[in-house]
Formats: sequence, structure tokens, C-alpha cells
Amino acid sequence: MPTTSTDPIFGDLLARLSSRLSLELWMITRRDGEELSVIASLGDDVGVSTGMSLPWNDTVCARMASGEGPRAAPDLAEIPAYVCAPFARRFGLGAYVGVPIEDAGGVVGTLCGFDRRVRGAELAGELPDLELSAGLIGRLWQAEREARTDPLTKLPNRRAWDETLLREEQRCRRFGRPAAVLAVDLDDFKRVNDRFGHPVGDEHLSRVASAIATSVRDHDYVARWGGDEFCVLAVECDESDGRALRDRVREELAVAGVPASLALGHRKDRGLAGAAHDAFASLGAAKLAKSGARGVR
Repeated sequence: MPTTSTDPIFGDLLARLSSRLSLELWMITRRDGEELSVIASLGDDVGVSTGMSLPWNDTVCARMASGEGPRAAPDLAEIPAYVCAPFARRFGLGAYVGVPIEDAGGVVGTLCGFDRRVRGAELAGELPDLELSAGLIGRLWQAEREARTDPLTKLPNRRAWDETLLREEQRCRRFGRPAAVLAVDLDDFKRVNDRFGHPVGDEHLSRVASAIATSVRDHDYVARWGGDEFCVLAVECDESDGRALRDRVREELAVAGVPASLALGHRKDRGLAGAAHDAFASLGAAKLAKSGARGVR
């Protein structure tokens, strides 16, 4: 059975599990809200493969994680919550073994195996190994998330932004969807730090992060670019939508009592990297204009 994985370590883990207990499908999944993505899989007979996304609530894994059924189910027909799951019906599953992958935020994925045949008590015997492996994966993902999170504002950091921008650019190319980048730079932030101290400056930045996050749509992506700069990746966003987003963010920042400069860049021929460059270049020009205006006064 071929192994497909974005990480060779995950492929090796699934191969080891398969050597101990041969099921038609082994997989590692990652949960993102109401979606469950297959990030590694071993087996191609069931019809599930790496990269596939499934509605979380349709899966057997969701029911296992919520405690509606056992972690080892040799005969799915004996577990009402499992046998009626759309995923189980769609692929004609007969047996299941799985455990949740958890980090500090809760259930973030699963490590599981399926078979279209009814199996025996050997499934339960693999649970200790599965639980140990899932715990290690959870700690790994927690460390990865922390490495991509700004510790002050809890927003994604520059590293996470760059990775997300690349993924969204690929999606935009594939589907031809519009997108925009909104750049935000706080005015006179250095003066806040110098006058009131860094604890007040930190509270100022946290208030900005909250204001921006409140202003955007659910599917937009907010990150701290660095220092006193923030950015928003607005997906499925044409020029009119972009202007509306900019105005909402500006208004929310004003309510929070935070003066800031904002600029938009739209994905066109130069892609999202070009949109980000245009947004921050316009932002720099706006900041210079403000500085010049203050100098004249």
C-alpha cells in the first residue's frame, strides 16, 4: 500500500502501525474548525487520500472525540453513532480504531484506522500505542503553533503570514478568485512607549489586535507583521469589498482610540506577494505624508 504524507515522519508512523495491525486505511487528520483534513494516509483502497477535506461533523472521528462511541469499534454496526456517520456510510466502513490528537486548545486532529471488514479484539490492543503516538503529535503541533504565533497579541506572526500568503496564492491561481492585503501601521507608537512605558505599549498593541480581528470577516486572516505593523489577508475580496474592509478596520481602531495609517493592495498580475508589497509601499507613503503635515504645522 502506498503511503502519502507531507511529512516523512508521519508516513513512517503509519507504516509501523500497519505492520502491527493491517487495516485498509490508516490516517492522520488535522482539524481546522468544522473541516477535517487528511494530512497523511496509508492505503488507497477505501477512497480516502492525503489532501482530502471532510466536514468534521460527518466523520466517525468527531463522534469518537465527543465520547459518543469507543476508541476501538471492531464492528461499526454495533455502534449507532458510528454506523450512521455520513463518512462511514459513504465509504462502507466496517471497523474503526482511533484516538484524538490534542493540544492546549483541545482536539486538533485524530490518528485512526479503518477497514471495510468487521475486525476482532485486536483493535483495542493497539490503543496504548495509538494514544502515545497521538500525544507526541499533539505536542509537536503545539510547538509548531507557538512558533507561528505572536506571544503578545496571540495573532499569527510574520512566519505564519508568509506561509499562509503562499498557500492562498496557490488557491487563487487555481480558482481565479480575487483577494487583497490590508496593511495597518500605528501612528506615533514609539511616543506611547517612550511616554508611558512598554507595559502600556503592549496593552496598546493587544487592543489593536482585538479591534482588527473584530472588524474582519470570519474567513479573513489577521497577523502581526512586526513591531507596530499588522496585516489582513482578505480572501474572496474585490476592490469594493476591500474598501469596505479598510473602512471597518479604520472605524474600529478609532473607537479603540488608536490612530493608524491603512493601505490596500489588490491581487492582480503580481499575485498576493505583489499586493502585500503595494500595500506596505502605500503605507510608507501615507506615513511620510502625515509626518510632513505635522512638520508644516
